[in-house]
Amino acid sequence: MNRLPESVNQKFNELFAVIGKAGDDLKLATAEAAMAGNFDQVSAVTEHCLRLQSLELEIKTCLSHFESHFKQKPQESAGNKKARRRPRNSRGRLRVTIAGKIIEEATIAETFVKTLRIFNLERVAKLNKTLSAVPLIAKTPANGYQTQKRCDGWYITTHVNKHNATALIEEIGKDLNIPVKVEFLER
Repeated sequence: MNRLPESVNQKFNELFAVIGKAGDDLKLATAEAAMAGNFDQVSAVTEHCLRLQSLELEIKTCLSHFESHFKQKPQESAGNKKARRRPRNSRGRLRVTIAGKIIEEATIAETFVKTLRIFNLERVAKLNKTLSAVPLIAKTPANGYQTQKRCDGWYITTHVNKHNATALIEEIGKDLNIPVKVEFLER
């Protein structure tokens, strides 16, 4: 990750806008207090203004430190990437049996999606299941999350392996009172 996600960046921009507005309000309060001759209030409001500017500076310093730290990191670890790489290809397939119907596709993710379609995507969506902190099924895509498949007007999170796919299918079958049998077939 070389930069902040767009949603986080947007929130920081909103924060800086609010800090700027609060600073402007404090400057107006300082001017009004000075015109009224209340110099104790002028010094108190000025102190608040300085603290606010200090906060803004600290946040900007943290952001620039974050960006510079992560811009350097990919260059350092690029040589070691192959040494840490693990195989991502599956050594088997998922076979799901629902009411005598067998579902077995080329990949675990494809079998997972087809099984959810048989369960009925709308019924599964009402269960509010999540996968990797992302809704399993939603009408809108998850922000920045790439492993989703669009199917029948829904976005299905397909970031699954044999363990969590099996557990989720069995859990959904139990929640919907549909008998389901999940097997993992080694290749």
